Amino acid sequence: MSGIKKTTLEQIAEAAGVSLSTVDRVMNRRGGVSPAREARVLEWAHRLNVDRVMFRAYMRMLRVAILMQSPKNPFYLGLRNAFNDIGPALAEMRLHCDVHYLQLKDVNATVRQIHGIASAYDALIVVCPDDPDLAATLRQVALAMPVITLVTDIPDCGRLAYVGPDNAQMGRVAGELSGRFIGPQGGELLVVLGMKSMIGQGEREAGFRAVLASRYPSCQVVTTLESGENPRRAGDLVSRALSTWPGIRGIYNISSGNSNIVQALRAHGKEKQVVLITHELTADRRRLLLAGSIDAIIDQNPWEEARRALEVLARHFNRASEPDNHSEHTPFQIYLRENCPAEGQAAYGFRAGNR
Repeated sequence: MSGIKKTTLEQIAEAAGVSLSTVDRVMNRRGGVSPAREARVLEWAHRLNVDRVMFRAYMRMLRVAILMQSPKNPFYLGLRNAFNDIGPALAEMRLHCDVHYLQLKDVNATVRQIHGIASAYDALIVVCPDDPDLAATLRQVALAMPVITLVTDIPDCGRLAYVGPDNAQMGRVAGELSGRFIGPQGGELLVVLGMKSMIGQGEREAGFRAVLASRYPSCQVVTTLESGENPRRAGDLVSRALSTWPGIRGIYNISSGNSNIVQALRAHGKEKQVVLITHELTADRRRLLLAGSIDAIIDQNPWEEARRALEVLARHFNRASEPDNHSEHTPFQIYLRENCPAEGQAAYGFRAGNR
């Protein structure tokens, strides 16, 4: 603080429209200053060319709650690990992350859970379904703090931003891969969702169907199954569908349960006859890809998603001076057997997962 003259503090206070004591509380992390007012102080400190690195050292730590599903699902395990990995790297922005797991089977309980968590934090990053009650709850929370939707959007929740992949484009890529792998003779296909209320999953299905209809009309989706994010149920549903439609030639699994689906294909003697396209390069799916049980994996980048979400918050609170030069959506990668990373080098820091 010795490098910042009192006159500079007074200039900051005058420009930001706050008292000198408020600037002093921000500088010395004494608390009692709202995030919005603190952000205004920081903005004018930056405009007046106060040493920003020095100034950050005196900012209070802002608490960010990450709300997502249980890490029993390997994607959420990877996302949790991504936040754990990226958090320390962004420590200079004075943001601290805590991960909380939502119990989505009971909407009323989830509403209470979100309100309880929000009361102790300065911002929320949320991965959850587009349920009307959950959206209304997030709108209430967004009146007091920034809310970011991650991976799958909830447009009508008052969010500050959506950070994640273009799910419709990912679905279109899955449709293109399926159509090309199955070939001109076409055939019947299954789509397996985890939860229909996850907008991102619905967008993937819509993109998948659109490409098949326009480019591969001989490929027909006969039904869409919903596993409820339960891997065993995914396998059971696929097994019954294979009995109902023995001519199935392709499966697009948008959620978990790939090991169980492969087991169902083996039980019906169709493991090498049915094209299986899925998402997320976990350790187990890598093995299935290399064995030829999965034909392609469309993998999003949870590390990049975590980083961008936290940077959006840092800019919102005027804790990052760098402009946002990123595209609207986060990138994704297509993996086949020939470009699959070696074991121990799974994409984007994913750790062991067995779904």
